[in-house]
Amino acid sequence: MASFVTDDRLQRAGLATARTVEAHRTQVCALTRSVHEKSLFGDIPFSDAKLNRAFDKTLKVPERHLGLVVALGSRVLGCCYCSIGGYFIGDGAQIVSVHTICVDPEVSGGLLGGKVALRLAQGIEIWARSQQATHILYHVTVGIEIARADRFFRKIGMKVVGGNYGKQLK
Repeated sequence: MASFVTDDRLQRAGLATARTVEAHRTQVCALTRSVHEKSLFGDIPFSDAKLNRAFDKTLKVPERHLGLVVALGSRVLGCCYCSIGGYFIGDGAQIVSVHTICVDPEVSGGLLGGKVALRLAQGIEIWARSQQATHILYHVTVGIEIARADRFFRKIGMKVVGGNYGKQLK
């Protein structure tokens, strides 16, 4: 299992970052579901089958799909799913698309939640560099605490490149 530990103090305290393995599947599914249910898309039935297909890609095609978890002991507090591909109208670029970052709602508002999110972002960057990516693109679409997400991403050096807008059609 590849590790993306980025801070020895956190590792000693039991907070560890690692690529997903089969043993994480149940907790990743539950965490992803809990964030989905609070999002703009919460009215869309959650698909275990689709999540499992994405999870399988992280295990079977790790050079193109990244799954990370941040855990405290055996409890998964955060996870992410990313993929890498070319830019649709350009040549010579490899772009990592971060499809989801999930932080356990019980810790997301506090210092621990910030550390979990930071560990995920650091792990994504480490993986992106190892894959010779030229850019990382975070898709922030859930509509949960947008101002806090904006502050977080700006603080870690991200730039706003547009916006996500959504409308639920009835």
